[in-house]
Amino acid sequence: MALRTLTIDLERGHARQNLPATVERDYLGGRGAIAWLLWNHLPPDTPPLAPENLLIFAAGPLAGLNAFATGGFVVGARSPLTGSIGYGWAAGHWGAALRCAGCDVLVVRGRAPEWVYLYIDGTSVRLRPAAQLIGLDTVATEAALRATLGDDVRVICLGPAGENGVAYSSIVAEGRYMAEPAGTALVMAQKRLKAIVVRPGAGPLPVHDEQRLAAALEVIRRRVERSPVAAGIREAGDLHLLDRASALGALSGRNGRDAPVVRAVPQLPGERRSRGCAGCPMPCYFDLETPVGVAPMPDLETVAGFGGRCGISDARALTALAERCLRLGLDPASTSATVAFLMECQAEGLSLSSTLAWGDATAVLEALERLATPQERRDLLSLGVGEIAEVFWGGAAFAPQSKGLAMSALDPRALTGFSLAMATAPIGGDVRYSMPYADLIDEPPAWLPEAPPTPSSAQNQALRLIWHERFAAALDAAGVCRRLGLLAYQVSPGELLAMIGAATGMAISAADLVRLGERIVTVERLFARRYADNGGRDDLPARWREQPLTDGPAAGQLPPLADLLAEYYRRHGWNAEGDPTPERLAELGIRHG
Repeated sequence: MALRTLTIDLERGHARQNLPATVERDYLGGRGAIAWLLWNHLPPDTPPLAPENLLIFAAGPLAGLNAFATGGFVVGARSPLTGSIGYGWAAGHWGAALRCAGCDVLVVRGRAPEWVYLYIDGTSVRLRPAAQLIGLDTVATEAALRATLGDDVRVICLGPAGENGVAYSSIVAEGRYMAEPAGTALVMAQKRLKAIVVRPGAGPLPVHDEQRLAAALEVIRRRVERSPVAAGIREAGDLHLLDRASALGALSGRNGRDAPVVRAVPQLPGERRSRGCAGCPMPCYFDLETPVGVAPMPDLETVAGFGGRCGISDARALTALAERCLRLGLDPASTSATVAFLMECQAEGLSLSSTLAWGDATAVLEALERLATPQERRDLLSLGVGEIAEVFWGGAAFAPQSKGLAMSALDPRALTGFSLAMATAPIGGDVRYSMPYADLIDEPPAWLPEAPPTPSSAQNQALRLIWHERFAAALDAAGVCRRLGLLAYQVSPGELLAMIGAATGMAISAADLVRLGERIVTVERLFARRYADNGGRDDLPARWREQPLTDGPAAGQLPPLADLLAEYYRRHGWNAEGDPTPERLAELGIRHG
């Protein structure tokens, strides 16, 4: 079945159509369909914040079926942070609702004259005024729309940060699942689209082979029940990885200047309550019931970013920061990176302001609240860390970003695989593009390529990263949760193949799956090399490339980036400069030019 596409022009109307059958064959759906559309249908000279930029939401063919961990979505656009493709990934149920409403891919273009929200209810597609929603946070917006339209609708929306043009704002699904990393929310805000509401209609969707799908899901469920890493994630979410990261020296302090300052999972206030996706055997999101109300439990990027980068050690403050990021719609990784960079600029006298001191949680919370309030003059903090680095002389050397996107909070000097992932990701420096977390778990699965001797070793790192890139792309194209598949490594390639075949009836082999992932990654690479603001150059800032830590487990370590890149390019079949060759493009069936 061809991919069903709904195109919304916020100024002219909407249209339904199917993408060519070759798109499903070569890219499957989800993230694959987004990459194909942006490469083939976005005019090359389209600025990221122009109305003509495409904002594309997609759910893979497994979304909407009677299967756990398949209800999320991917959103993509040309990113205002990087100039390249920007993605956000979110768990939850909105993607399943979209497919049950008859749409695999939702394309939004144009700009509404006033703030609106989009309401999809079966064949009915309407734009409604959103003036009453402006200023509401993401949790309040979701509650208001459900109160108006019914408890069965699924909502994604912007928070006040997105409304006010914060560069690293994020879309939030269902008032609880953030679409990370940053970039796409600012495009949505420029279109004056506050929210998208979907009434799912009848479901679940029919399956080609129910028994085969059920068998694959049962294998995964049994693996989760026996897995120590899954047990840890069921207890603490991705914070389960924090102790291992700390033991390797990856939690450096004060924007990467110092040895680790966070050494263990903090004793967070309140009782934990799961808010994982329905039916999933490995819930990985949690709330904390505190004396002052319910707040999201801080995740790995929040604790490593605000705790390590910014020097905030108080667990209650970290919980408050997690709550404000979710409600305001701010990506914690990009937010903490930007705050830490400005803290250092102020500490070193590069900035005359003195509003942000290391470890001052109150000042950081106040700064985030300012981002949610309209200002006559734009706050410097509202810009992305890549853009702010150009303001201060010498700032590029210690601005935690690559290709304009904030680097993930774990220090790449302690994790050589992370250094390569941050340098090469076409979306920019966030490792969530490929999620190469194998060095942070005790027993990586047997289906991964051979492990490096140590996490700081360069051996096998390129091969491992390429495997993660391809598998992440395949998970996103199919619509399987990347947290279940890569954060915890609970889905094998064989099970993914079985699930795709059972859902679609497509005859797809292991070689086809590898080629599918490589095709998506290569299109994204081409986009970055052509359109990224830095020319798609693979690099890290000087601090993380040239200045080793002097203390801690990672003291003296630096990633051999030049050697890693050469091996990475060679294994991809690209030339020495990192460009996919015409021969490789022809082999993958990718248009070039």
